Amino acid sequence: MTKTISNVMMRKIGLGVAAGGLAIGAGSSYAADFGVTADVQNTLEVTVVAPMSLGTLFVNATDGTGIGTLVLNPDGSFTPGETDQVITSLGGQTAAQASVATDQNFIVNVPTAAFDASTWANPDDIATLANVVEVRLGGTTGDPNVARLYLANFTVGDITDGVESGGPAVPGAPVTIDPDFGATAVTFGIGAEVFTDDSGTRTQYETGTYEGTFEVTAEF
Repeated sequence: MTKTISNVMMRKIGLGVAAGGLAIGAGSSYAADFGVTADVQNTLEVTVVAPMSLGTLFVNATDGTGIGTLVLNPDGSFTPGETDQVITSLGGQTAAQASVATDQNFIVNVPTAAFDASTWANPDDIATLANVVEVRLGGTTGDPNVARLYLANFTVGDITDGVESGGPAVPGAPVTIDPDFGATAVTFGIGAEVFTDDSGTRTQYETGTYEGTFEVTAEF
């Protein structure tokens, strides 16, 4: 009797192991690896549609006792500013124009130099202003002794296929633009206030082409 029970038990154990082996075999699977790609950019591309031109200006010699200014609006028109020094437009000016290809709200960053011309008090208030843009005869390699022009109080406006969100920003501040429904790109103008040289040491302007550059960026 003992042997019979032992044989039966052994058979049950053997069946149990076999059944377990079949269950494992039936549940086997194969893994598939999937690739992942992403195109990442951390800035929006700003396309130059037209550079800024101050046109032809008549500027008197300066002596560091005051400044003259003209405000170039984003639509390309000039507005008179301070008149302690003579600076007069003879025409031909155009605001800078730029475009950004997107259908989402975006932010435009212009040079941050800002100065209330009516508060001018001392020589070099403008020449040493943080982030001011120099416009020099012959550009950066021109004669350093010739009087310069300076740009500050940059503004954005004259927007095509979009609107400024939240109302006009103060000069030099970031501007948020909301594209029109269905628009895939927005074009806008960039203006600035033009200041005469207030160094007191560079007093004479010379006939010729004055040049400078400034940077504009965009982001979400």
